[in-house]
Amino acid sequence: MVETAQIAQHLERIEIDGYTIVEDAISAELNDRLRDTIRQIFDELDVRPKGNRAEGFATKRLYNLVPRHPLFQELPVQESVLAVVDELLEPECLLSGTTAMDIGPGERLQGLHADDGLFKIGRPHRPMMSTTIWALTDFTAENGATRIVPGSHREPGHPDPDDESIAVPAEMPARSVLIMDSQLWHCGGPNTTEDQWRLGLNVQYVRGFFRTQQNHYLSIPHEQVPTFSPRLRQLLGFELYRGIMGHVDGRSPAAVVGAATEKAAAYGASTDDNPFGDSEVAAPRPADGEPGA
Repeated sequence: MVETAQIAQHLERIEIDGYTIVEDAISAELNDRLRDTIRQIFDELDVRPKGNRAEGFATKRLYNLVPRHPLFQELPVQESVLAVVDELLEPECLLSGTTAMDIGPGERLQGLHADDGLFKIGRPHRPMMSTTIWALTDFTAENGATRIVPGSHREPGHPDPDDESIAVPAEMPARSVLIMDSQLWHCGGPNTTEDQWRLGLNVQYVRGFFRTQQNHYLSIPHEQVPTFSPRLRQLLGFELYRGIMGHVDGRSPAAVVGAATEKAAAYGASTDDNPFGDSEVAAPRPADGEPGA
């Protein structure tokens, strides 16, 4: 269980700098199992660099990790990370994607960007997406540590992708997780070493009403869904958002694919006083001048 004071400290850092780093976020055993499993899958699938600026010329990438191995089901629900993300976004947030990234020697600067750049809602805005970068090996300035521009989540525009002068390397030891407001300008760093590979994970979340980057409904075999924990099903979008959104003829996607769920059907929480069954809809509006007005 993550202490409330710790969560508050991380949220304060994110508000000021756009990011925070949680050290010792996962156990050494889990870190080693994740590292070894990912690299084994890379070998089995003969994963090779995609050969473009965004995905890398010397970087191995693998998307959609959750259905590939039971171990990866632990990623989205890791309490040391999710406790912060829940407060930054909302407890009904969704998993937007899971990606493994192994940056190899000779890789160039990826190019500064903001992960929520596709959201045409103006900057800056409330956090709508959170990107978490997991270090499964040490992240150093030389081996491709993520480059970040502290405070850039408050900038109204987008960066010159090649302006490395404004960025700093987010150096951190293995088992650390960088949590950012996805408005933060950042990118994969260049790897100037001769023989070091920098292995990281991108576990990304969005508010529950956004479209996710990776399509879990088609990429995850439906027979796996009933084996997932209720929280993982919710993060993957198989439960209803606030008891209404995402239903299939009134049923949740989880129920449709055969998962036993205690969640009510769409509008199942409707009452005379609260027709739509949403606690936020039913909450009284703050008066002018009060917080939230």
